[in-house]
Amino acid sequence: LLSIGLYKIDLWELSESAQLFQQVINLAQNTAHHPWAEIAAVCLSLVNSYLKQYPSAYLLADECYQNITAAANIEKTGRLAYFIQILGQTYVNLKEFSKAKELYSMALQFAEESHYTQVKAKSLNGLAEIYRRQQEFGLALNNHLAAIELLDRIGAKCDLAEAYFQLGLTYQEMGKEEESRDNIEKAVRLFSEIEAPKQVEKVSEQLLKTNR
Repeated sequence: LLSIGLYKIDLWELSESAQLFQQVINLAQNTAHHPWAEIAAVCLSLVNSYLKQYPSAYLLADECYQNITAAANIEKTGRLAYFIQILGQTYVNLKEFSKAKELYSMALQFAEESHYTQVKAKSLNGLAEIYRRQQEFGLALNNHLAAIELLDRIGAKCDLAEAYFQLGLTYQEMGKEEESRDNIEKAVRLFSEIEAPKQVEKVSEQLLKTNR
């Protein structure tokens, strides 16, 4: 259920993914499998932040943040690196950039130690988004391009599409319309290849803004 929920995020089928994560929480909470409930809460928090359900996203995120950063849990967090960067993305969406940076740094450290390329790339892409929002475009571009290189190498099409989309948004913010359009078009192509129509719709809407 948790894995299907994550696939649904990739496909931008957010309501369905929220239902799946809630199912995991209901099944696992206060049982021998309680850690799965905690992981599902991290994922649900992200989905709620995308759906602009900010109060519930905040509540879940702060609880997850306390769990992850508790001293007793730090040594266990290596295998949770994927979910640490998800929580980082949630805090980006909630505009809590210092917490997001802290979590991305943690995820990057574990990704380096365990050679977890996908987590490293997703964390770099998340940091790039923070730098864009803070108008630090040079740092944003460096992180976007590093993420794209890694994702291209491992053939992670969905994450690569998102990385091109975020790079397109950064170029748009910089007033570089042609570069923005080129990268958003790459994102549309990749999302089409993996048959994610809702992602294509989301990204294409941005393309229309660029073309105006």
